[in-house]
Amino acid sequence: MMSNFANAAIKVRPARVELEDGKAYSPEFEDIYATRSGAYGQACHVFLSEGEIPNRWADKESFTILENGFGLGTNFLATLKAWRSDPHRCKHLNYVSLECFPVTEQEIQSLSAPEVSTEAKELAKQWPPCLPGYHTLSFDAERVRLILVFGDSMELSKKLSLSYDALFLDGFSPDKNQRMWDAELLRDLSRYAKEGATVTTWCTKGDVRRALTDAGFAVEKKKGFGRKRERLFALMTAKRTKHVLRPVNDVIVIGAGLAGANLAYSLTLQGKDVRVVDEGPVPGAGASALPWGILHPHFTRDDSPLSKLSREGFFMTRSRLRQLEVQSGESLFNELGCLQMAHKDAIYEDWLKAVEEGKPFDIPESYGRLLSREEASQIAGLKLNRGGWYFPMAGMVRAGAFCRALITMSRVPYRGNTAVCSIDKRGEKWQLIGEFGEVIDEAGNVVVCAATGSSHLLKEPHLGLDRLPGRITLLRDTDFGDLKCPVSGEGYVVHMEDGYCSVGATYELARTGPWTEQKAHLANLEKLNTLLVDHSPVVVTGAYCGVRASGPGRVPVVGAAVDESRWLSVFNRSEHQPQNAKFWENEGLWVLSGLGSRGLSMSALCSEILTSMMTGAPLPADSSLIKTLAPERYLRRQWKNGKIA
Repeated sequence: MMSNFANAAIKVRPARVELEDGKAYSPEFEDIYATRSGAYGQACHVFLSEGEIPNRWADKESFTILENGFGLGTNFLATLKAWRSDPHRCKHLNYVSLECFPVTEQEIQSLSAPEVSTEAKELAKQWPPCLPGYHTLSFDAERVRLILVFGDSMELSKKLSLSYDALFLDGFSPDKNQRMWDAELLRDLSRYAKEGATVTTWCTKGDVRRALTDAGFAVEKKKGFGRKRERLFALMTAKRTKHVLRPVNDVIVIGAGLAGANLAYSLTLQGKDVRVVDEGPVPGAGASALPWGILHPHFTRDDSPLSKLSREGFFMTRSRLRQLEVQSGESLFNELGCLQMAHKDAIYEDWLKAVEEGKPFDIPESYGRLLSREEASQIAGLKLNRGGWYFPMAGMVRAGAFCRALITMSRVPYRGNTAVCSIDKRGEKWQLIGEFGEVIDEAGNVVVCAATGSSHLLKEPHLGLDRLPGRITLLRDTDFGDLKCPVSGEGYVVHMEDGYCSVGATYELARTGPWTEQKAHLANLEKLNTLLVDHSPVVVTGAYCGVRASGPGRVPVVGAAVDESRWLSVFNRSEHQPQNAKFWENEGLWVLSGLGSRGLSMSALCSEILTSMMTGAPLPADSSLIKTLAPERYLRRQWKNGKIA
């Protein structure tokens, strides 16, 4: 089966689903979504291989399934049901599924097999909008994680960050959709197989068998289901490179802002023993201490890495907030929507053109709508200078309370009012050293989430973190009482029911200083003038001050800490990267920092990415985005530009 699709990427779009003789049918591919003999029966007999998959996950720490073709989700729902009913189930089940034409939540629920109707309702409740990229859903206190990746499998298969125990191949018939069974695609998917991994599918086509055989699988036919006489079962027998992860058991997190608190929460969900150390008296006492902060994605026509992080992180933070609210009974998120107003008329015109051209992709209205000035003003409740993007799922978060809820619900020991001055390696442990040389604590793994102090603690002067002080101007609780939702643009303005009213925020760079509180207020009030037309007079009542840490290119820094001297000594001998690509990592030392002013939208996702790195779980982001977050990226850039040697 020759590959004819290398240069023909397909854009994500909603599936067209019709009923044919009571069965879900795709008019585009002229094929039904599942065998007429029964979707649930096929899932159990073919994909779970009559109990073979549950036998393999028995009593394991984790088990990972990769699927090509999510469809109506029957295979996942059957797998979830089997896992729940299995007393010997693995502790953590990871299910990653690729889908280019997602169905709707209504179709997930109404067209599901009756045997999994309960699970289908749970899935429909979390179902994401039809947007390309990674969507992470969780079940059973996050012991089951479903990573839906919406996009063209031919493209996605080249950028996954995982290794799987089982592969489900469940596209439409090769005669109807050859792309899903292309030899190049199957070869790419095979790259992520662990030694001993299995492939299950109803498709027995010769080209598929040959492609899997060429990729290192031992292929056999087994008894089929329903009217189909045979099914395919394959076992990866080729030797695979084994990446032995150093066990992560006890972890100390330095910092309890949005980064550290989210990371502590993520790690504890994976059963890790975590302790948190922070300078503040309570979690979220630094720049994360905002009474209210805006949680919203950002639109760019090129869908930059920052946009992807913002969008995918936005959904993950929303999900986490809702989960915390259920657990704690505390109100943390107010879904008011948010308007991202264009800074200039030219920008708005560019956005209009992007929408007409479908760039970077078609945006469902449930996620965002580009509004005229009149439409935006009506939604905001005040007269705006321009139109912009309205994100109805956005809103306001009690940022400081979010941090404290994360630590509380994690049930991790919190040690406040404690300054860590350095981190030293002693044997297999990393020790936290205080200002008098005392050992505060030690652990096999330490994660630094200390904002601008991260570079010093990690001894990484080329981590690339910028220190960005800023102030928010607080107004009277009676100011902007008609404002219905936060408005952001060249600055932002918000008004909450509890009387919190503010405009912000400054970026007080040294080159634009010196800065005084009066200068900051004037700068913020000027931002207010760029947002609103002829607004009523306001009264300044105070300021909120904080220092953001921003990563290179305003992108966070997430991953294993770098031993810079070791990196430089090797690369100064040869610019070609050694075969051992991890030679520069400080084993057991990690960093999550540089969230800048987008901590609310990125902290949950970045914490999940780092937790997955530490535990070996599938990463909820593609490999190119992971590379963008790498802690060594600024060091590499400086070295290439001849600024360090």
